[in-house]
Amino acid sequence: MMRPTEPRATVSSRISLGARLGITHGSLVALLFVLLVVTLVGLLRMLDMITIISDQRFSTLDADEELHRSAWEIEVALRRGKVACEHDGSEEAVQARIRETRANVDRILARRSSTTERLRRAAATYIGVADQALQGSTCAFLTSVDTEARRTSLDEEMTEAWIDQIHELHADIEEKEERARGIGRETTRYGLVMALVGAVAAVIVARATARSVTQPIARLAADATRLGDGDFAPITPVGGPRELDDLRRDLERMREKLLGVDRLKAAFLASVSHELRSPLGRLREALSLLADGTVGALSKQQDRVVTLARRACEQEVLIVEQLLDMTRVSSGGTVHFADGSDLEKVCLSAIDAERPTATERGVELALVKKGTLPLLRLDTALVERAIANLVRNGASVSPRDGRVTVTIASIEGGARIEVVDDGPGLAPGLRVFEPFSAAGVTAAGRPAGIGLGLSLAREVARAHGGELEVVRDAPKTTFRLELPVEKKERA
Repeated sequence: MMRPTEPRATVSSRISLGARLGITHGSLVALLFVLLVVTLVGLLRMLDMITIISDQRFSTLDADEELHRSAWEIEVALRRGKVACEHDGSEEAVQARIRETRANVDRILARRSSTTERLRRAAATYIGVADQALQGSTCAFLTSVDTEARRTSLDEEMTEAWIDQIHELHADIEEKEERARGIGRETTRYGLVMALVGAVAAVIVARATARSVTQPIARLAADATRLGDGDFAPITPVGGPRELDDLRRDLERMREKLLGVDRLKAAFLASVSHELRSPLGRLREALSLLADGTVGALSKQQDRVVTLARRACEQEVLIVEQLLDMTRVSSGGTVHFADGSDLEKVCLSAIDAERPTATERGVELALVKKGTLPLLRLDTALVERAIANLVRNGASVSPRDGRVTVTIASIEGGARIEVVDDGPGLAPGLRVFEPFSAAGVTAAGRPAGIGLGLSLAREVARAHGGELEVVRDAPKTTFRLELPVEKKERA
């Protein structure tokens, strides 16, 4: 059998499981990297805010503080000079102190260009007061009432300027802190969103990756089970990673080998069955001649021996015919369908054929008809043999004084035959339709057989587009055979 061809693009586009996991996990790593970048950007923006406060505002505050202190030193020098003048101190010493503090303010104003304008104006005013004190009589200037009032006004102005600068700095720090908190909240929000997206993506990727592996594996497992059950239909591509496709190819090669072995087995059975059929036919004919007295009258003992031999011969003929039918039907051989077949007559013929054996075992056979049956398209010989096999199986497992009931009824699109026995039921796990695997039934005294009857019945049902199922309802067992009005081709 030719292997199914696959589209070239499908084969070439498959990637290995390792590469697939690398891509999926790499995408998650990339997402985490983006989350890390967003967090780092937020932290850098917050650090930039802190740097602005530290480098700009605090440096300005340091300059203003130094200018304020130097201007206040002029105020202190003026105050001490006034006290010295009032106690007949040296005017030259007072002037020297005022010159020193004034020169210090000049140096700071020249060096600290980042000081605020208001403090610079206040400091410049202090320099003007110091210059006036140095121009004439220093003590007269310092002890003047106007000078005292002017110094008090300058002191208030300098203090207010410094307080305003502190307030501005505090407001600016609060504004920067609020912006930093906003950046933190924004970074946290983005981080949570990215984390949520990452978690959802991880779940989606994990499920998609799992499905891409588990679904093909499940299909391959089902195909392997199907092969084990004797269904040798081609194994179609299942997709997924390259390793699973390699496994499918290995299963397909195994299927082809098993199919070859099955065909060889079928051909061997057909050949052996055909070779046995002719000598068995001649043996049956010879036994019939002996039983009819053609070659002379038989004694009672001879007649009993011939009867046993004829029964054994009929059993062997039945086995050979089942083997031939099995190989013909299972290999897709010719099935002779006839339109307008009466299923009730077919069932009656099958029951009549098995009645002598069932009566000998003390088992009653009964036919129950429900409703009007449709006319079917059947190979009546094969269907009769299939129903006879089901009846024979039920009679062989039923106890003496038991009953095997064959119920036929109309269903949508066809008819249903149910064969119910009074046997002990089926053992769990028993594969009843597996050929050459019939188990013995100790309770009914039935030894193990070759297991062709039920297998042939199922093949006949499938050849007609129907199906044979077993209902394990201990202590009874029901075989349900459904046949369509028209044969449906199996997919």
